[in-house]
Amino acid sequence: MHWSLRVRWTASFVAVTLVAIGAIALQVLPTLESTMVQERLQALTEQTRSAVDDAAVRSDVADRAADKREADATPRQRQTTADQRLVDTVARQTGATVALLGPGGDGRLTVRAETAGAAPGASDVGLAERARAAGGLVYQAHNRGEAALRVRIAAPLAASMTSTPGQVLVATVPLSDVRRTVVLVRRRVLIGGALGVLVALVAGAVVAFTLSSRLRRLELGSREVAEGRFTTRFQVDAQDELGALARSLDTMQRQLEQLDSSRKRFIATASHELRTPLQSLSGYVELLRDEDLDEQTRRSFFAQLEEQINRLMRLCGDLLDLSRLESGGVELRPENTDLHALAARVAKEFGPIVEREGRALDVQLVGDPVIHSCDPDRVGQLLRTLIDNALKHSHAGDRVEVRVERRHGAAEISVTDDGPGIPAEELPNIFEPFHGASDGSGAGLGLAIAREIAHKMRGELTVASHPGRTTFTLRLPV
Repeated sequence: MHWSLRVRWTASFVAVTLVAIGAIALQVLPTLESTMVQERLQALTEQTRSAVDDAAVRSDVADRAADKREADATPRQRQTTADQRLVDTVARQTGATVALLGPGGDGRLTVRAETAGAAPGASDVGLAERARAAGGLVYQAHNRGEAALRVRIAAPLAASMTSTPGQVLVATVPLSDVRRTVVLVRRRVLIGGALGVLVALVAGAVVAFTLSSRLRRLELGSREVAEGRFTTRFQVDAQDELGALARSLDTMQRQLEQLDSSRKRFIATASHELRTPLQSLSGYVELLRDEDLDEQTRRSFFAQLEEQINRLMRLCGDLLDLSRLESGGVELRPENTDLHALAARVAKEFGPIVEREGRALDVQLVGDPVIHSCDPDRVGQLLRTLIDNALKHSHAGDRVEVRVERRHGAAEISVTDDGPGIPAEELPNIFEPFHGASDGSGAGLGLAIAREIAHKMRGELTVASHPGRTTFTLRLPV
């Protein structure tokens, strides 16, 4: 059977509450009555001892006074009076019903004096027998066969306190208030437990409904994103774990939306870039079928065909290179490379173009030679892209500068031109594939490939631009 999160969460609340109530019922209630009985028994023991000692002192004074008042009384009557006085004194100080038991003619204990309502039974006599045999105080908390809960104390009396040896004082205190207290506590625990379970049930249901509703919204949103609907937004409705999850999902959704937009733009632009030279090729092939073309025109058409084919080859190569870089299919071959010498060598490759166009390409090699572990072929490829872009996007009188130096322990190669600069709104997308394809200067893959090469070498390629100055900087950490 599959239980939903709501049911499991609510059941957990109720289970915790039941465990707490069960712990109270099993640990507190069973010991509550015995603890209270033991406390009353200890109090009765101390009170009985104190009352017996006090009664012994008072008995001497009372006996002398009685001798004067009851000169004509028999010794038996005097003893009976003294016994009753002792019982009354102990009962008054302890609040218990008291009975005095002494040996009869057959040696068995019989009642000699008692307070009203004492009515000693067989259990009282048995307790008194045990106390006389033990020669000390004996107590009994309760009898299982009796309906009423009570405690008894049996205290043997010293011979000096009575004329008859072997007398035992039995004090009994009913514990009906203890029983009522225990019943009241048990009833309140049960009522409180029932209320606790009810509150736990309601609270668990509310919390479970709230959490499951939020999770359900996240689930539905993630399904919509999985189906390609990237307009879905994940609402961050609280600053908790689910709120953090919603925030992460919303960030993921925005990134997926950007990636999807980039993918669509990539496909559209790539299709356009491939279609243009293919259309040119198709047109030239149709023209070459004309048998009336002169040889010079035919050669011109073949040159155009070769140019378009080379363009397609370069585009396919760039696409393959970018795909391999993004998928991790390119393996770098790092070696200790003199970046000064590498920059000078790459810049020299552009000598014919610079000389033909009357441009200025300066190479600034700052400080000692910068030796860095990197793939010289890939760094050279990246540097060629940056220099080529700088020459294409600057005018004939603008200067292009290549600067190589070591700063803060990292190798830096920067390419700066004095061209018109890059518009601020285009800077965030400058490294996207085909971003520069619309200006007619190329397919717009060079900077995207350059950025992937930099990332592959754990480096960073950045751009800073304003009218009259644009700088691309490659930073390679140690």
